[in-house]
Amino acid sequence: MARPRTKLIKWIVALAVVGAGVTVFVLRRSASEQPVVFKTGKIDRGPVEQIVTATGQLSAVVTVQVGSQVSGIILKLNADFNSKVNEGDVIALIDPTRIKAALQQAEAVAKNAGASQARAKVNFEQSKRDYDRARELFDKQVLGAADLEAAKSKYDLGRVELQSAEAQVAQARASVASARVDLERTIIKAPISGTVLQRAVDVGQTVAASLQAPTLFTIAQDLSKMEVRAAIDEADVGKLKEGLEARFTVDAYPGQEFLATIHQIRSNPNVQQNVVTYDAILRVDNPDQKLRPGMTANVRIVSQRRDNVLRVPNAALRFKPPADMVLAAPANQQGAPPGMGGGPPGDGGAGEQRRGPGGGNWMARRGEGGGGPRGGGARGPGGGGGGGRTAAQVYRPEGEKVVSIRFRPGIADDEYTEVLGGRLNQGDEVVVDASGGSVQSTSAPRAAPGMGGGGRGRGPRLF
Repeated sequence: MARPRTKLIKWIVALAVVGAGVTVFVLRRSASEQPVVFKTGKIDRGPVEQIVTATGQLSAVVTVQVGSQVSGIILKLNADFNSKVNEGDVIALIDPTRIKAALQQAEAVAKNAGASQARAKVNFEQSKRDYDRARELFDKQVLGAADLEAAKSKYDLGRVELQSAEAQVAQARASVASARVDLERTIIKAPISGTVLQRAVDVGQTVAASLQAPTLFTIAQDLSKMEVRAAIDEADVGKLKEGLEARFTVDAYPGQEFLATIHQIRSNPNVQQNVVTYDAILRVDNPDQKLRPGMTANVRIVSQRRDNVLRVPNAALRFKPPADMVLAAPANQQGAPPGMGGGPPGDGGAGEQRRGPGGGNWMARRGEGGGGPRGGGARGPGGGGGGGRTAAQVYRPEGEKVVSIRFRPGIADDEYTEVLGGRLNQGDEVVVDASGGSVQSTSAPRAAPGMGGGGRGRGPRLF
């Protein structure tokens, strides 16, 4: 009885395995039999803008830090945060008691020096008369030579003492003038007309100006005109010039754009963690004073604009089909598009892709897809490198397959890339995504040709 039962169990297990295999086969076949559905976009004409983006900080055009050149206790404050002040207004007073005492002491020293000068002058005039009398007596041979020399020495000494007294008087007067200046400096006045941005002291606080002038106030001259200091990547600084218009937004007013103009592009580099940027100074009118110093500005500058150009959706450049979905291009469409380098014809752009040196744009491997070793050495639009001009490719649907089409790209923005050359015409449909069949994911992040600014600004931009 045991043997027939064992055979029955084996047959049941075998039938279960076969059934499971048939089920998996049927499911896989049904999945593979699902039709491939392509989502396409059209080649059309329209504007394309090359955009340079950066972040910066708003500040007043002229900002002055008001300090104190004398030490003392803050006696009075006439300005506070956001106060409007005019040039020459008294905005603070420092206790002048100590400096007044120093001035009185200097004046007393000056009086003493004046008295010493008067005494020295009297002695000098007396020694001069004695010398003149001794010389007359010497000429009459009444006075000897020794007496004449003694009179002359006394005369010379009186002259030197008078010069010393005059120098002491000048020094004392200078001390008086310095003490008076220090007394005037206890009155802090606004050097410019504007708005007080910061007040760094309070009444009763002691300021010490022995080593450097302490800052009491920060005054912005005119908040109706402001500037943005934007950090421009080294890869983008060559695209900008003075006079270009720029637009920026701030977090305080979402959805509202402000118009600015590039006033200056500074040559001094800023290096942080091996990233080089240059400051671009943008001037902006602020009549209603919505903008405030210190706000973060998200800057957008149109460096180039092309109107009514042939353009391809960037989504088509991101589409990357499986290898078994790509058909060989017709013989009359193989090789590189005109003007993209003269290497030997390849497989119409379906060859393997690689990145250029330093994270540059996508380009064909040597000998494949038209970018052969004899390709021209010119750089393609957007700063691509490699053996030939920067090439890009899109795919045209052919039933459930696609055919690669290569073209030469120009400038690009967030949505479109300019077509400079190739076999793309207005109205052509290109694949932007696919689903169904054995397709799992046919769309992958990929470089948009002609766009500088990936990584540190040298590689392609990813959309």
